[in-house]
Amino acid sequence: RPEPNVAIGRSRGHGLSGGPRSRPTKFGAMDFVFKEARAELRELTRKHEPRSHWQPIPVLMSAIVPALCFTWAYYCCFSWLRFYHPRSAFVLGLPSLAVAAVVSLQAKKLLRNAVPARGSMVTAVGCWAAVVLALWLGEQNYSWHIFSFYSYQDLADYTNIDPSEDKGQSFMDSGQVYFKEASYVAVDEFVAFKSEATFCVAPILSEDALQPSAPAGKALGQNFPNVVDFWAVGLNCCNQETGEYHCGAVADKTARSGLRLLRDDVRPFYALAVQEWEAKKCPEDTNTAKGYAKAAPLICPRSGHPLFFHWVADPLLEVDLFYEKAMSMFSMHIVCFTLGNFLIGLLLFWALFLMGFKDPMLRGCRGEWHRAGCAAIPA
Repeated sequence: RPEPNVAIGRSRGHGLSGGPRSRPTKFGAMDFVFKEARAELRELTRKHEPRSHWQPIPVLMSAIVPALCFTWAYYCCFSWLRFYHPRSAFVLGLPSLAVAAVVSLQAKKLLRNAVPARGSMVTAVGCWAAVVLALWLGEQNYSWHIFSFYSYQDLADYTNIDPSEDKGQSFMDSGQVYFKEASYVAVDEFVAFKSEATFCVAPILSEDALQPSAPAGKALGQNFPNVVDFWAVGLNCCNQETGEYHCGAVADKTARSGLRLLRDDVRPFYALAVQEWEAKKCPEDTNTAKGYAKAAPLICPRSGHPLFFHWVADPLLEVDLFYEKAMSMFSMHIVCFTLGNFLIGLLLFWALFLMGFKDPMLRGCRGEWHRAGCAAIPA
């Protein structure tokens, strides 16, 4: 009775000897076709990564990270924190520098491991450009506007100053001053001192000083107070040859106020101009009888502690304009840097792509960059 066992063995796919036997050829061909069809279907339905030269995430990171670094470093460089707490502003501005260094080290590490680093390289370049430009532009904005705004806030305000009676040493801490009525700038007495630029000074006088009762001396046919310590100044706003002087608000008849000159780098040149004015008003030609006779009744006007002011109509408005201009320049610089960094970043992405720095476009090329496995990625 071996027949049932043989049948059972055959039905289970075994031969007479009990060993495995191969399937019929037609079933093997159909199974191969089914496998190929399933593989093709998976390939068609699989979500492929976009094969593009522009990867959105690296492009966005290269635009956003440098813009944030620029904004923060710029703010720390020009804000009130820089004026009142310069060391704290320096410490708080270090994160922008740290971000640039970290991104640079990351790009260097990726390049050493032969991993695609095009996004990190562009971001690193943008961060370093952000730090350098923020320091440069922030310093300019601080020197031109913010320093003046907060300096005038800290200095003292004086009103009803009589330029013919008061002395400059009594108002050494003045910032915004209001002169008494009938005060004016003697534009016909200005002096121009030239040294690369033209430094213009003119005395601030009171009409009372020209009255006979005023304590004054005779100086070349004009009555002047003995001490002239208040001066209206300007840069490149006068011409000694033509006699033109248009510094500040001298054309405004209602102006009788001044903002203190804060720049230490130009103050010595204005002081030299004042000395030149004193020499012209009091010639010391007493070597001859003619010169002595001409200078005999002369009482020379002097300037013991000269104070220099920008002649303005409304000091409060001028001080507020410093802050408005600073914030306007801050916003403009942020917009310009963001747009410029984005456009230059796109150019760098394209240039690095042409140089052979390609981002991974296939799933098999993620992680470590295997030269053999990813060398065939289509451009």
